[in-house]
Amino acid sequence: MGSGPRWLLMVAIILLGIGEWAWGIWSGMTRLHQVSVELAKQPAPDPLKEVGKHLFTRAETYAFLARAKQAEAIRDPLQRCLAYPDPPGSHWSHDAVDAYCRYRYQPVLPFADIERLIRSGHAAEVDRRLAEALQAQMTQPDAHGRLDRTFYEDFENGSFDIRPTLDAWKRDSPNSAFAYAASGYAYVQMAADARGGQYIADTPQSNIDAMDKLLAQADSDLRRAIELDPRITPAYRAMVHAGGLSLGRAYGLDAARRGLAVAPDNFGIYSMRMWLEQPKWGGSLEAMQRLAGQSRIHARHNPLLVMLQSKEPFYKVDNCACDKQTELAAYPAAFDQLASSNDLLSAGNAAVDTKYPQVSAIYLSEALRFDQALDRARVQRVYDLLEFDEAAWAVDEASRLLAASPHDQEALNARAQAYEAVEDYPHAEQDFRTLISLDPGDMQSLARLGSLYVNSSHDWDKGWKVADQLIKAQPENPYGWMLRATIQQKQPRAGMNDTVDYLEAHFGNNPELAKMITRMRAAAVMQTHSGNQVLAAKGQPQG
Repeated sequence: MGSGPRWLLMVAIILLGIGEWAWGIWSGMTRLHQVSVELAKQPAPDPLKEVGKHLFTRAETYAFLARAKQAEAIRDPLQRCLAYPDPPGSHWSHDAVDAYCRYRYQPVLPFADIERLIRSGHAAEVDRRLAEALQAQMTQPDAHGRLDRTFYEDFENGSFDIRPTLDAWKRDSPNSAFAYAASGYAYVQMAADARGGQYIADTPQSNIDAMDKLLAQADSDLRRAIELDPRITPAYRAMVHAGGLSLGRAYGLDAARRGLAVAPDNFGIYSMRMWLEQPKWGGSLEAMQRLAGQSRIHARHNPLLVMLQSKEPFYKVDNCACDKQTELAAYPAAFDQLASSNDLLSAGNAAVDTKYPQVSAIYLSEALRFDQALDRARVQRVYDLLEFDEAAWAVDEASRLLAASPHDQEALNARAQAYEAVEDYPHAEQDFRTLISLDPGDMQSLARLGSLYVNSSHDWDKGWKVADQLIKAQPENPYGWMLRATIQQKQPRAGMNDTVDYLEAHFGNNPELAKMITRMRAAAVMQTHSGNQVLAAKGQPQG
């Protein structure tokens, strides 16, 4: 269903009737062809042959979602995270999960407060509060990474919009290690954004020049921060990142060494060094394994470090040159120990548009467990919930997103389909019409609206109008014609044979369509022989 293609369900729908065949043509045929190609491929050598494999079953997924639903009813984010089920068959450390939940949901100083205090001339108060966060990070077991988390939340976005605030902070507090660390940290992320996500060979020179200029400013500020106070751990993390971007592997490794000398169990520095040890940045799988082993020594002091055990296995699966089934079946072994929300999100997204919705349902849920701000993951999970008979929950999830962003088109589309699944056709119609009002050229939403009228609410007149709109807007697309034929069969209404003639003449060369047109022709013949045939006007159907 929908942008989260449930191709098995789509095939089933196609087999149910002409109208459903038509809908399959509109949104499912491309995926169906891809799946057919995948199934026709000869088995390839398995690059993960030594990795244990398991594809979550539907029974496991139903049981998991039942427990997840109970946990998500808890209002307090920390308690909800702690009560959440782990993935089926995993062996996540209770202490590590507890630490990660507390790390993700601990109180941090919001950037809005930082901005307000600096603008009002109270930069010293910002320094005082961040000093409290640093002290808590160093001394309180339930505050691991509090300063690191604050920097990530406040200065990681790479936006130039925060630059005036950071520059004013440095002017007002020229001896503030926190001000220089925050400025350098933000410069690194701005540099990453300037570089973009392409391979360096595919990156325009102007982007590289902008990145290098920003990294030079970052290096200056970060060095100054460490001179003022070497305990500022986010500064080292940012330097490791800068090394991976352009300043060099030696620069990054040296920053990690110096940072871990100050804070031997710091999760932020370790995790960024693990990123630098990836083969794509000049490291190796062996280096990742060694670093995971090194971090294990300190995990009893900081259980967050347990998450590093999953990094190398995840990297190997995420970058394998293997078929999708092999990849998805290898994730449970890779995530036998607790993984980060980003890695869980990647695994969940890898299962989107496949015939394994159980994988996306479980891993997207786990990603949301630790990061409630993953709105696109929440939209995708709506389709997974529909797949596992949780339509009411799916409606609630989409409504939650729309309460915050009423014109979120992805959420509107997801909720419309969820409403249709619970047979709330008026609200489904309302959401589809809202989508069309936001984008009058949205033919997919118009097609879904037509499918709703014809295949769900059986409002033939409205369906006929939509079919006419589709035919006039895109006469080269068969869906409007097939929707019309469905109405002519089911209502019944005049002209089915003529519509099928038109489809055959204009689309019969497509092998997939030809099969459906043949079945439509048979349905028209059966209709004639049953005595339900409405006398059809001769001539080509009117668009």
